[in-house]
Amino acid sequence: MTDGSNTLSYNLYTNSGYGTVWGDGTGGSSDVTGTGSGSVQDLTVYGRMPAGQGEPAGDYSDTVTATITY
Repeated sequence: MTDGSNTLSYNLYTNSGYGTVWGDGTGGSSDVTGTGSGSVQDLTVYGRMPAGQGEPAGDYSDTVTATITY
């Protein structure tokens, strides 16, 4: 996440227990599987950022891209 030149790190997780990092398939990341129904389906993604990163308060943002394979 960035706000100008300031950045904050974070991970995305597949569940609310924050036990499995959801990412790009490297470094122990995990896929999320499901079954298509022909209708829109919501998938909840959980995020967590480590404390103590030392960046100033601001309006941080990021874009997350998901690849859907079917």
